[in-house]
Amino acid sequence: MQVLIYIGLILLGGLLNFIIGLKGKPVHSLANGYLFLALLLSLVVWIFYFAGIKNAVILDVLSFIMEWGGMLGHLILGYLTGNILLVLSSPETPVDNYPLKTLIRATLWSISTLVCNSFILATVGKATNMPYMIGFFKQSGYAIWFLYFIMTVEVLGGLGVVLHFKLRTGPLAAVGLMFIMFGAVYTHFHNKDPFSDSYAAVSQLISLSLMLVLYYFEKQAHREPPVTSIYVI
Repeated sequence: MQVLIYIGLILLGGLLNFIIGLKGKPVHSLANGYLFLALLLSLVVWIFYFAGIKNAVILDVLSFIMEWGGMLGHLILGYLTGNILLVLSSPETPVDNYPLKTLIRATLWSISTLVCNSFILATVGKATNMPYMIGFFKQSGYAIWFLYFIMTVEVLGGLGVVLHFKLRTGPLAAVGLMFIMFGAVYTHFHNKDPFSDSYAAVSQLISLSLMLVLYYFEKQAHREPPVTSIYVI
């Protein structure tokens, strides 16, 4: 159900471009708002799981922010991705479009922050529950060293997507993390676990796929203008 909601919100956000066609400053303000939301959600999830808060009211507030903020983020991501696609596909869009580049960069920063935080959080969760994780990996037929390998790749992949803006490591990191998530889905399927155990992995696959789309958009936005030959007679 969570996966269907995620996909539905992404598609709805994209379709909203045909109803609310933001351009210029408003759409950039929305992208900046999405980045703020991504940072807020990243902070809240750490507080929720690791701050040791026992107060039920505070936990309910944090849970509300994570649930509804996450859904709002999916909707905004769908809208921004659709907006970027429409701008790129428009014949009126100049080749060297600085506002488009900044919009793509802000959107990528937001989803990269969320993905990086998710994988590092997952690794910390594994590290704090090692007896359970070791038992799960043994039950799944994997060697213990493979658990440490997965944890290392998750951290490196998470860092790789946020270091993309300096080292251009985003696409490679995203593909590597996708392999890990495919492996997670396969493992749950092999163990005959309920599909709900794969929700997190499938959601990450969707996010990583959208990141690859945005990396492609980024490349298209930075394409060189065509060279016009000048003949002197």
